[in-house]
Amino acid sequence: MIQSRAPSPRSISRLTSGSPTDLSVPAGVWLMAGVFGLAVGALVLLISDSLADRVVWLAENYRHNGLRLLDQQVLDVSSGVRIWGWSGIIAGSVGLTLGWQPVRKRIVVAASWLAGKTTHPLLLPAERFGGKFFLLAAAVLGFTAVSHWSLTEFKDVDWFGGEDGASEWWSVGTYLAASLLAVGTAWRLKQANQVRLTFLQIAFAAIFLLGALEEISWGQRLFDWDTPLALDAVNRQGETTLHNVGSVSVVIFAILFWGSVLALAGGAIRARNHLAGRVSSADFFLPTLVMAPALLMILVWRIGEPWAAVNLPRLVMEAFGFGPQGSEIPEVLLGLCLCIYTYTNLVRATALAKSTGT
Repeated sequence: MIQSRAPSPRSISRLTSGSPTDLSVPAGVWLMAGVFGLAVGALVLLISDSLADRVVWLAENYRHNGLRLLDQQVLDVSSGVRIWGWSGIIAGSVGLTLGWQPVRKRIVVAASWLAGKTTHPLLLPAERFGGKFFLLAAAVLGFTAVSHWSLTEFKDVDWFGGEDGASEWWSVGTYLAASLLAVGTAWRLKQANQVRLTFLQIAFAAIFLLGALEEISWGQRLFDWDTPLALDAVNRQGETTLHNVGSVSVVIFAILFWGSVLALAGGAIRARNHLAGRVSSADFFLPTLVMAPALLMILVWRIGEPWAAVNLPRLVMEAFGFGPQGSEIPEVLLGLCLCIYTYTNLVRATALAKSTGT
């Protein structure tokens, strides 16, 4: 997926030395970020009522349907603006804390200990972030934009965005493909004597297979059997699935949101390690940043309810009639991300197996 360079003696030495999670940003930068976060957070809290009024005005005057917000939605806006302010306070506090050298040193020591217990260096080439990387990221961005536009514009076209439509079967196909790629990665890692990583990939393969089976209602859509009464009573679509059960669907939405946040953070850590010439077994867990555009869209789409009313990307999309609706878009983008993730892992596992002569 991404251009690589052969490991040099210098990069090989980095594999066995240095912290995999050092906070080498100058202390002054952390301090300035902390002060900025505290100042902005405090200002937002100070003018929260006025700011909430402006957000309500934006929503009511520029949304596609032009309807006034309900009283509860207005209250949600006020609550959301206060969340912005407290988020700034929290972020600023973290920045000031990281600007204190003794704290940073303790964090680095703890992170190094954890990484030493859970990962190990690999003699593989580090990734390059050149033209090919940005071309692939642009392709993912284009796919994300086209998917969002088409599945919003043609959401009522049954063969495309409806149940058993093209988007639904795209999800099934990509989840199955990701499962098979994870199995291939596990096989290659077994050849390279990477036991723990092998079991990790087997677990991924099982999860992705379960996701595909959920999309086809465990075969109900193919063989047209009746939904068990216990599921029919609690399932929003009356199908043999778990992800449409009320409490389970809420959990899945939260997993998609926080999974996107963690995947973006993990991709940034992976990129930083590769830029420093450090390649480790964490590569088979941390994703590539090529997926960032799709992950950001999933994050915006699945943002939690307390934030929904003050989610500016969503307000802008709604203003042009492309606000989040349904679940097809995050599912389609998730399928793309899983395929990229598992294919990248398979490429790295194949290179690792070859490097060990197997």
